[in-house]
Amino acid sequence: MTLEEIETFLAVVEHHTLSAAARFLFITQGTASSRIQSLEKELNGPLFVREKGKKSIELTTFGNAFIPIAQQWLTLWKETQALHQSTLQQHLTIGSVDLVNNYTFLPLYKRHLLKKPHFHLSIGTFHSNEIHEMLLKQRIDIGYVFSQVHYGNIISEPVYREKMYLLCHKYSPYYDGISVDQLPPKQEIYLRWASDYEIWHDTYWPGRQALVEVNTGSMLAGYLDQPGRWGIAPMSLVAMLENLYPLTHYTLKDPPPHRICYQLTLHHPRNTLRTTLEEFSQEVREFINENTTICTFEPWMKVTGE
Repeated sequence: MTLEEIETFLAVVEHHTLSAAARFLFITQGTASSRIQSLEKELNGPLFVREKGKKSIELTTFGNAFIPIAQQWLTLWKETQALHQSTLQQHLTIGSVDLVNNYTFLPLYKRHLLKKPHFHLSIGTFHSNEIHEMLLKQRIDIGYVFSQVHYGNIISEPVYREKMYLLCHKYSPYYDGISVDQLPPKQEIYLRWASDYEIWHDTYWPGRQALVEVNTGSMLAGYLDQPGRWGIAPMSLVAMLENLYPLTHYTLKDPPPHRICYQLTLHHPRNTLRTTLEEFSQEVREFINENTTICTFEPWMKVTGE
């Protein structure tokens, strides 16, 4: 049996005549007749009653019994094709913090869409603690965070680091190499980047005297619209915001610790996922190597979960 023969049989059943079925399938009546005869020969039984002068075709008892079998055969064939297509397309579910998804990796994701249309990404933005939990529950396949938390079944590997800069309105009275004690705390737009950043910050400005606190990098720009206001951010965010707003950046004399991004994967991912994870991880490495605003990790940074 072939797909064409089954489709022709079901078309004749639906349209009641050989000529109507042929028109529906965009084939000649002779081709439709030949397919039915071939199917009957293989099944070793007549499917239709043939009477001269009668346009409408009547099913035999054998033909009636074959209808559900033909329908099931066609359904199974379509499901097999759908399964084949799904295995050809790779799927990867990513969970990352706001800065990674909306700024640092945004060019990577866009390039991926153009170069690998068969490689489907599902991207979600979450907090670091959520990403660890979602990976353990296998709701995501890979994660990117800025906090290093040890879980027994998670590999935490640093993939890049970024320097931190003073970010402010371009008419602010600041300059390269400025000392942090010259920054007015009541003009700060504060974002808690990580625990090590918070320790550094509290060393210079204990008690949180900031003008306003925000919780995502994208919120910084909205409050840096006045000269004199300032915040601290990594270069990937700085570069993006400077293209959109009248902002500029300066180096700090005593800068905070570098931002280190960790890639999270399970020690034992599904076998069907291993190749996909490796391919995407390679894309990430290539992107980092080509990107001038971020730095690849060094041997001393490599830490693997227990």
